[in-house]
Amino acid sequence: MKRILSIIMFSALLTCTAMGQIQSHTWEMGPLTWNDFQHKTTLNGHYSFMEYYMGFDQSRKVVDGVTYVGQTVYAFVSPEYSWADTAHRSPALLRYNQTAFGLMEVYRRRLERRMFTANLYINDQQMLDNTMRQLNDDIDRLEAETRQGSDSAVLARWEREVQQQLDSLKPMDIYSHTDAPYRWGMSIGAGFSGVGGDLHRYFGNGLGMSFNFDMGWRRHFLTFGMGFAGSRCRDTVYSVHSTPENIEDLWTGDRLAVLDLYAAYGFSVLDNARCRLTPFVGYGLVGFFFTPDNGSSIGPSTGSIHAGVDFNLHFSNQVFRLPYSILGYNATHDLASLNIKAFGTYGRLNSAIGAPAGFTFNVQVGFIFLSGKAKSPRK
Repeated sequence: MKRILSIIMFSALLTCTAMGQIQSHTWEMGPLTWNDFQHKTTLNGHYSFMEYYMGFDQSRKVVDGVTYVGQTVYAFVSPEYSWADTAHRSPALLRYNQTAFGLMEVYRRRLERRMFTANLYINDQQMLDNTMRQLNDDIDRLEAETRQGSDSAVLARWEREVQQQLDSLKPMDIYSHTDAPYRWGMSIGAGFSGVGGDLHRYFGNGLGMSFNFDMGWRRHFLTFGMGFAGSRCRDTVYSVHSTPENIEDLWTGDRLAVLDLYAAYGFSVLDNARCRLTPFVGYGLVGFFFTPDNGSSIGPSTGSIHAGVDFNLHFSNQVFRLPYSILGYNATHDLASLNIKAFGTYGRLNSAIGAPAGFTFNVQVGFIFLSGKAKSPRK
């Protein structure tokens, strides 16, 4: 008997179920019973008919603190439209239908895993259509080979094979991922820069903005940062281009901007699903920019050593489908994180005022708006 191909989208399924038009028996509800065959229809040569449906929908599931975003596949038997001839009801016939029910669950799990791990460019509806055709063919083959359950030896073989497939396709397996070795993140935030040493004589503390791009390989960490802060000049500062004959200076109280560009390497000493702590050291260029009344810009600068710690607090751990083009991985997580960088710099100012040495202490608090640690589904 060629079985009816039942393919419906879950949005339609949900509407029908809410209206009480479709009863459902899912795999999680336990084995089938004769109560799941309520329709009164009979058909010559056939002892039973199991009406089943399959569909999918976008969903979010939280597993071990991680939110997985992807397609969830739903499958169920409709007791209202399934039937069994009362004259032929037997334990063997119920076992036969239970085996068909197990096949339905096998194909549901296969499709859910494939939909979750597949490239975004693959057509989900086409995958569902193909799955239903294959399931339909397998149930037809089960019916023919077991003669609707009357051949107990063949039925027992089918039961073992279906159970083995169910055991190898555990429902939560699609949420079992291995972390890829690399990660990345971009952040924007606010920053404070305190000045010490000889530099404190000339420059005041500053407040401003910070921009960072981080990337890592396993526990290794590389960050490229830029801090931009506004401050005031405490004492006379001369340009590096000043000469005794043509001196350009900036007087106490005038405003200035401080730009810090740096690159640093770190190694994470703490890295888990909730937070990451990474000491780092690097080198950067700190520039002081003024706009005097005469309109000319003055820019003494200093090359400086940077050392500090980077701390990430993850607010949202998510895994979702992405194209395979991202280095072979198709999922990321850590979509929302608070990033704190606390570091000091030390350098000697390149100017005509005696090259004073000094340090700065910086705190940058930012929000990582695009980040991730790639994850690959376990095969």
